[in-house]
Amino acid sequence: MTGRKDADRRGDSGRKRKSAPLSSEAIVAAAIDLLDREGLDNFSIRNIAKALGVYPTALYWHVPSRHLLIARVIAALFADVLPEENADWRLWLKDLFRRYRDIVRAHPNVAPLVGGHLVSSASVDLNLVEAILSTLTRAGFEDEDLVAAYNSVVVGMCGYATQEFAHVFPDPERELETSLAASVEAADPARYPVLAAQRHRLLNRALVLRWKNGNQAPLESGFEMFTNSLIAGLAQELERARNRA
Repeated sequence: MTGRKDADRRGDSGRKRKSAPLSSEAIVAAAIDLLDREGLDNFSIRNIAKALGVYPTALYWHVPSRHLLIARVIAALFADVLPEENADWRLWLKDLFRRYRDIVRAHPNVAPLVGGHLVSSASVDLNLVEAILSTLTRAGFEDEDLVAAYNSVVVGMCGYATQEFAHVFPDPERELETSLAASVEAADPARYPVLAAQRHRLLNRALVLRWKNGNQAPLESGFEMFTNSLIAGLAQELERARNRA
């Protein structure tokens, strides 16, 4: 029996089988898998190395730091976020926001990483930057208005999805749900008249007042209103700039 096990672990030449060559792509794939399965709590170089069957030091030959690894993970996940070109810049932005949200929905544990990545990134996606800038330029934005519009688009693209799919701590005893629901139900109508009147519509369907994230309780109507409002606001700013010219 032992001989069979030994033979299974060896190739035809009697040598120990070689594992697949370690590469940056393999490390990023393992990191995404670990992030999806176990979340941020267990997301570490050590655990990724364990999943690959190598020592942690082997990973640093390919990915020098955890920060760079996170940047590459995000780059890999959002590699296909860009829509096809569209003559209507509004429809292009709407599609961009939707595609970004769909990716975060599929990998919700990445949501907490997105903000820090955008603030200080070791790996900038210049294709995404150029695509947004080109679309806004075709719309008519220029100079300082272009910069302001670009910043608005990036925040809009990331902000809603990051909040909707934010990490929710495990609550097997439903203590958070019970406490939050009781707090809202007990809200003094004299002090919080709108909250008290709308509490049944708000509970678990409004940011701050929920115990599930967007995977269990999608905030679709809010996403539609948010993206429509942002795009309408950009169009209004564009018209205002044209009137100033």
